[in-house]
Amino acid sequence: MDSSRLLNSLVKLVEPVGNSSSTNPVDGIINLNILRRLLASLCYRDADTLRHSRRVGILSVGIGSRLGWEDNELRLIEIASLLHDIGKIGVPDHILFKPGKLSPDEAEYISSHHCVAVELLQACHADRDLIGIVAQSHGIDWNPIHQRDNETSLGSRILAVADAFDSLTTKKTYRKAFSEKEALNVLHDQSGKRFDRNVVAALERWLSTENSKALYDTQAEDAAISANSPATPEAKLDAANMCHLFQYVHLCENLYDAFYVVSDQRNVILWSIGATRLFNFQAYDLIGQQWSRSIVETSSRAEDSIEKVFVENIPHCHDLNLKDLHGSIREFGVQSLPILDDEGYVVAVAELICDNNQSKKNRGQFRKLQMAATRDALTGAVNRGELDEQHDKIHQKWESEPTIPYSVVFMDIDRFKLINDNHSHAVGDRVLVDIARLVQDELYSGEIIGRYGGEEFVILCPETPLETALERAERLRRAIAENLISGREEIKVTASFGVAQIEQGDTSQSVLKRADNALYDAKNSGRNRTCHKSTRKTNSKKGGDSESKKEKWIHEVEIVTCVANVMLPKKLQGFVQDNHSKLIDVKESELVIHVGNPPLLGGWGSKSEKQPVKVHIEISELPRDENKSGTKRILLKTTTQPIGRPSKHETFIRRAIQVTEALRSYLIAD
Repeated sequence: MDSSRLLNSLVKLVEPVGNSSSTNPVDGIINLNILRRLLASLCYRDADTLRHSRRVGILSVGIGSRLGWEDNELRLIEIASLLHDIGKIGVPDHILFKPGKLSPDEAEYISSHHCVAVELLQACHADRDLIGIVAQSHGIDWNPIHQRDNETSLGSRILAVADAFDSLTTKKTYRKAFSEKEALNVLHDQSGKRFDRNVVAALERWLSTENSKALYDTQAEDAAISANSPATPEAKLDAANMCHLFQYVHLCENLYDAFYVVSDQRNVILWSIGATRLFNFQAYDLIGQQWSRSIVETSSRAEDSIEKVFVENIPHCHDLNLKDLHGSIREFGVQSLPILDDEGYVVAVAELICDNNQSKKNRGQFRKLQMAATRDALTGAVNRGELDEQHDKIHQKWESEPTIPYSVVFMDIDRFKLINDNHSHAVGDRVLVDIARLVQDELYSGEIIGRYGGEEFVILCPETPLETALERAERLRRAIAENLISGREEIKVTASFGVAQIEQGDTSQSVLKRADNALYDAKNSGRNRTCHKSTRKTNSKKGGDSESKKEKWIHEVEIVTCVANVMLPKKLQGFVQDNHSKLIDVKESELVIHVGNPPLLGGWGSKSEKQPVKVHIEISELPRDENKSGTKRILLKTTTQPIGRPSKHETFIRRAIQVTEALRSYLIAD
């Protein structure tokens, strides 16, 4: 391939950036001319992929509108949806149009093309949130320096649900299309780890509205495809060049540890994800900025190799020595290539960097060995060593930001020895595998489950306070008790949970020990329950005698929702109408609700609707500096107390969690 010509097309691609005086709001997210060229190239490559991206955009906007998103946010998610599969521009036909399921290597090949899309969107100065949504939707570690950029945002969770729903409801060569109901059932079944259950609920509600008919408007779809289809020979040539550019950048991504491009104005115009890992500078710090050799080399050279190429118009090679994290020296080869325009002038220089002593071909095998070293062979959960390492990292982060707590959940399968003794160890292994998978499906992104030993598991919950962790543990406990484990009706599996939150003076081991002690309390008080421990006297074991009488019958939870202010009263009214509730007191920023009705003789009944509680809700707007996504969010502080006196504290806690979970669902809350 003509490398210079292909890279020159990259230089031309980013030229419009910064030169447009358009007031079009799209330009604030990505240059409109670049967006049109990318969509035209995708349409030229495969119109069906663009049709899919358009439908995903409609779905994402519909979900966002149900979550209270405003116009700018809806525009962002729509463009992200249109571009989320742009990496397929460079995928060859035999993989892109394969009439069957992709092999693991083929799936990984497409995934690496999505990395190329992220790198080219960075070169085009696309909005950072846009790039984050596209990258996170494919699980791309696009910014190894600032890991928070890789944390799953609400936008990427919306895109993931919309993408999966459209894929499920579209006919494939290897399966028929699912109905809407069947697709929603699949999404609900996989809610927790893979899909956000609140986003799935928002999708279900949007599908019941008139606006969802736009999803099936074939005339509008045909018009959109026609508008983006390259009509002239010049437009088709540009689209073909774009396909080759994606393929070439993919080649560089796979052959070299790092690569970057510097323009004749001495500005960085492309910075690969590998370059971010190698030199510890992220693309947003460099793209558009003035080039300096000190970015990649600390030792002084008589002449910068990039300047040498600009002057001599010929390629150059030299060696580069870098220290790794352990202080060892790694030797790299640097190849500097001139990028020529149609008249033979050097318009940019690309530098390709590779390790002189290591082949990239063996890195897949290295990843397999790394997985084997960090995963439990039976359940697939992280093993004890990796669990301790991840816990230490979370603890170190808490030490630097002690205002953001984390929690630890200890889980133990009840009477597991009897399962082995009565049904065989093979059945016991199946129980362990099924429970590990069930818990993994129920967890949220960022939480880590590890096998601690035998039938014991530990769940690390970063940035999670005790109350939320207790609710999470209760949800897991109910899921285990209600699901068919090991495929046998006669085996009723339950689990006990102990929960602890990090506190001042704790080490990673002391908080783990406290969760373990809480687990013993749960086992000793009857099993199939959740207990917690704290060093604070007023916050000891859940349901324990050491709690003060005043706090024993109070359950406090904070709920964050992105439902718009105007919609909040309607959502609360719906909750009141559907949950045997009454509004007792309503003020501008707080209200009191009675949920449930007591039996005729008073006290508490056995059914939830006969277990009355009072819920006091304080409403405030979440400050912008605490709001990572930029979306306007509302904070509701709920305090639940029983009306009357339940016979057991555990009964009250179970009822309080049930009510707050229902409220959280109605508010489509985090």
